[in-house]
Amino acid sequence: MKLCVAICTRERPKMLRACLASVCAQSVPDWVQAEIVVVENHDRETSRHVAEEVAAETGWAIHYVLEPELGIPFARDRCGTFAENAGFDRVLYIDDDEIAHAGWLETMVEATRALPAEVHYGRVLYTWPPETPSWMVPEQVNKRPSGTVLTKAEGHNTLVETKVFRAREAGGFGLHFDGSMRFTGGSDTDFFTRVHDAGGRIVWIPDALVEELVPVNRTTLRWQLNRTFRVAGNISRLHEKRAGKRKAALRSLLKGLGRIVGGTVLFLPAAASFAVSPEGGRRRAFKAAKQIASGLGSLAYLAGHQQQPYAKVDGG
Repeated sequence: MKLCVAICTRERPKMLRACLASVCAQSVPDWVQAEIVVVENHDRETSRHVAEEVAAETGWAIHYVLEPELGIPFARDRCGTFAENAGFDRVLYIDDDEIAHAGWLETMVEATRALPAEVHYGRVLYTWPPETPSWMVPEQVNKRPSGTVLTKAEGHNTLVETKVFRAREAGGFGLHFDGSMRFTGGSDTDFFTRVHDAGGRIVWIPDALVEELVPVNRTTLRWQLNRTFRVAGNISRLHEKRAGKRKAALRSLLKGLGRIVGGTVLFLPAAASFAVSPEGGRRRAFKAAKQIASGLGSLAYLAGHQQQPYAKVDGG
């Protein structure tokens, strides 16, 4: 296998260096030829020196490519098209704010032999800052066995066969990340949903682990609820792309109202349990608030509201 490990970055050289170090420390099977591409989503080479220094230190072949069109879907798409045009068989995505665990790369590529698929989706663990309220930190339990067939995936920790990007007339799927979602989030879920719809197989590989450090600014109640609100709206837009605006609108109305009612009802036992266990009460109240925020996000879609949270670099 000719493998391209792909890292998208933008003005985050310290994170990029740590990510690259974790990738270069991976064990690579004899039957795999692995190289790295760093795609800088910028019109200036702010991180070329990092790629060149790590390449010199480790001996890895590291390509550095600029993608001046701002937005994560453009950067991820450049990774895929670079790998396909350069003759790589697969592209393995990892975000620049993630650290690969030992055995990550080997686990992913070995999965292609045991579980043939166009996409292999690994697991992401989250490390929360120590000041994070304990009631906000979710349990990180893997609930799906290895090899579970999925209908979608996300863009981090994902191994993708490059034929997905290849033109249809050349035997590929001819698929690309949607640039209209450049700052909204959700372009990765949209892309892999379309891979599934095109007949691509997506399988879950929970032992291929990467770890992401959650930035401090994401540990506030406001940020968490706003993210839940935004994700609900993005999901509604994905349904619109697949089923049309009318069906998406009906679904959003029913889901939105149902979640608001359900979240409101959940507040009652949360308030009651607070007297017995303040920690448990806060956790239940947080869950209820997120359910209401999700419902409001679905209804906001009906009003045409859409946020652009990724217009600025986060966590750099």
